[in-house]
Amino acid sequence: MKMNADFLRAFYNSRIYPVIVAALIFLGHATGQELILGAVLAVTLIPALLVARDARFAILPFLCAIFIVSVHDYTPGDPGYDRYLNPPFLIGMSVIAVLLIASLVCFIVRNRALANPFPKKGMLWSLLPFCAALLLNGAFSASYTANNLFYALATIASMLAVYVLFVLYVRFDRKTFDYFMFCLVLAGLVIVAELLFAYCTTVQFENGQIVKGSVVLGWGVWTNIGGMLSFLMPACFYFAHSHRRGWIGYLLGLFFYFCILLSQSRGALLIGSVILALCLLYLCLSGENRRRNRIFTIVLVACGVVGVLLLSSKLIALLRNFLSFGFADNGRFEKWSAGMRHFLDYPIFGSGFYDSYVDPEWDMGAYPYLYHNTVIQLLGATGIVGFLAYLYHRVQTVRLALTRRNAGKTFLAICILSLLLFSLTDVLLFKTYPTIFYALMLLFMEKSEMTEE
Repeated sequence: MKMNADFLRAFYNSRIYPVIVAALIFLGHATGQELILGAVLAVTLIPALLVARDARFAILPFLCAIFIVSVHDYTPGDPGYDRYLNPPFLIGMSVIAVLLIASLVCFIVRNRALANPFPKKGMLWSLLPFCAALLLNGAFSASYTANNLFYALATIASMLAVYVLFVLYVRFDRKTFDYFMFCLVLAGLVIVAELLFAYCTTVQFENGQIVKGSVVLGWGVWTNIGGMLSFLMPACFYFAHSHRRGWIGYLLGLFFYFCILLSQSRGALLIGSVILALCLLYLCLSGENRRRNRIFTIVLVACGVVGVLLLSSKLIALLRNFLSFGFADNGRFEKWSAGMRHFLDYPIFGSGFYDSYVDPEWDMGAYPYLYHNTVIQLLGATGIVGFLAYLYHRVQTVRLALTRRNAGKTFLAICILSLLLFSLTDVLLFKTYPTIFYALMLLFMEKSEMTEE
């Protein structure tokens, strides 16, 4: 029995398990059998919770579960939740959910003596006031609805609860930090695989151009796809910094950037280009592999110049969709104006995430109508109270990024910078799944100081 438990612990702590998780998620998405393979994935967590001594194994399932949603007209966010609401599925998932909760309670009780001390300082204490302000979104506004509370609770669960679970039940060392960065790269590879699969199956072309509206992956459209890839790309370059075979990470980072171009998201391409430049600059200035990275970067720039000269017509064809939109705001100015009006109507606690604003071009689905700008979203939905709480949290994040700097912390800071910049013109930060990434990136930024050799 002890031998079996040791074998299971070794399996779940290895990098084999997250690779299996990534494969299950991609297969569920690609085959349209996300319900069955999602259930299989959930079941694999139960023995882990019963034998594991830390929660490291759960990182990738937490990060990637949403990516299993396939492209069908019954996916959440599209007309028709029917497949997700049929009795057999609900009963089955309820049974699995009960078993998971029971296993999680068993994990917590069994490992209570091994748990890390509850943090008395750090990012948790800037997350708490921010989450409290989210709970008050829309308080006393005429359009207040219970959905404001439910949405805030979902956001808090994906940010604060995830942070607390992993801060208590992960043993932080250099290997665990590398494991986390490996999971970020795997998450990006899942998105890349799904995007390439979409190009082989569902993405449409007209007159040699990509139909932007067909670049959809079920869990998100082109903006979400490109935004997430620009958010995850720096994790690839972390491995290029000082690791053996770092050239693989370098090439993966460039491949992620190419897939940002395939996403057809203008914002992601702009932010991704800035983030790519920052990553390459850091690689050329520091790290054990900096000499090799300098050579790679010089070759990359030279190839880019030659490619532009020789393939300019094909590059223009690929970029034509971006060029056709130019600097058009695509309705953002109207959204920002509506957000500011709601802030002026209810300046203290805002008008709430679910207010009177309606975007006829966006099916509300699982999320409220959002203003495509973090600052305006906070002012409009949570008022000055929410904005000040967020500002305090943001100041603490900058302090964390700039003190006791190391490579791991720097690349995670660049990841978060990508998320924040992208969220100034689009919606990502206030979607549930990116906040899970965000919470864990904050946590590992903090703990990177403990993992230095």
